[in-house]
Amino acid sequence: MQEHFRTRMARLENEHWWYRARRTILERARDRFVGETGRALTIGVGAAREAEMLAKRSRLVAIDRAPIDPACVEFSLATRANALSLPFTDGAFDAVFIFDVLEHIEGDDLVLNEIHRVLSSEGKLLVTVPAFMFLYGRQDVVSEHKRRYRLRPLSALLERTGFAVDYATYFNTLLFPPIAALRVFRNIFPGGAPNGASDFDTRLPSSFEKTLEKLFALEQHAIGRASLPFGVSILCSAHRA
Repeated sequence: MQEHFRTRMARLENEHWWYRARRTILERARDRFVGETGRALTIGVGAAREAEMLAKRSRLVAIDRAPIDPACVEFSLATRANALSLPFTDGAFDAVFIFDVLEHIEGDDLVLNEIHRVLSSEGKLLVTVPAFMFLYGRQDVVSEHKRRYRLRPLSALLERTGFAVDYATYFNTLLFPPIAALRVFRNIFPGGAPNGASDFDTRLPSSFEKTLEKLFALEQHAIGRASLPFGVSILCSAHRA
């Protein structure tokens, strides 16, 4: 992730409608698929509010290869570490959360192998990634994404690395049409966007942003009940097979 964008995340996660709605959905997924648990690991802890949410239901260890927001220390054991070589013993965790991280790493299968190693025999994994390579755009560039995913290949990757998939769905489905149209338009007509431009640079009237947040957050009610057919992102729940 480009450093200038990382430094903005602490502010964005509090004030931007996308971060707030996404956190609502992830909290519902945590409650439905993991619940109260013992020791849990979150990998790539960029957003402190996200880690705070996870820590409410577990004894949380938070790692990131980059410097960690000092706020994370208030509610988790936070340390810098590489996901390709986790500094933990086999079976150390009852749950692992890895939200929008796999797409940053060339060897995503190696990361999943490491997660499988540090999970307990019935340990649970909750993962999110961005969906569909045709949506690859300037936000992916700023975030230094290697790829975007499709649902079936991601499920197959999880199975190859020793997991049984319990639930998999696309999400951010209701807003998919306008987001996809905007991304495709920008890819065809890139215009004069400055280097380092982010999708989060575009702000809308607050009343409109509140509506977008409510629409996105509505999808929390589908989590665990239906598999949405398309979306900007993917969510998978799995357990160690």
